[in-house]
Amino acid sequence: ELQVQTDRPLSKKEGSGPDPAPEQESQNKMATVIVKISGNNQTRRWTSRADHLTFASIQKRVADNFQTPKFYLTYKDDEDDDINVSTDEELQEAVSLALKTEPAVLRLKLVEGLSPAAARPSPPTTSPPPAAPSAPDAAPQGGANAPPAPAELNPHVFFQNLADALPQVMSALPPPLQSILSQMELDTAASAAANAAANAASRGASSASGAAAT
Repeated sequence: ELQVQTDRPLSKKEGSGPDPAPEQESQNKMATVIVKISGNNQTRRWTSRADHLTFASIQKRVADNFQTPKFYLTYKDDEDDDINVSTDEELQEAVSLALKTEPAVLRLKLVEGLSPAAARPSPPTTSPPPAAPSAPDAAPQGGANAPPAPAELNPHVFFQNLADALPQVMSALPPPLQSILSQMELDTAASAAANAAANAASRGASSASGAAAT
């Protein structure tokens, strides 16, 4: 009798059977899971197919039965840690752990309020410092290029306006005060005339002295 011995490994087709991983995944999708949500002193239970569970459907169930506007969900994982659920991916992770038990029960805990991550204040944003004001243009210096002074700052214009407005101001004053101001005006005019005459005489004497000296 002839016997042939070979060390060639068997292929998957020649081995024990197909890879069980895809078959297990398909069974998980077709499996049903009992969902229990506890919170607000009550517990809700229903049965659903594992592949039909979404985070949106869980949220709707909570809104319809618990009337809680702000909440988040947690579950205990295989290491007895509290895990938050806020996405479909996180929910499917919780369902996968539940399907490993018999019966398959997904226990979710309803916690009112915002989740710790959502309630954490965001770091304050720092606004850039305000820009330094630009230096004002240098004031123009006097000279030929200097702009003319405004009319209200021109002394000749100011005194002319004052002289034009003086009669109207005088007419509004009481008669005794008008008499006093009129007398003061006459005294001022007389003093000015005397000063002018004295200045003229002084200039005449200076001219005569200069002529005699020559």
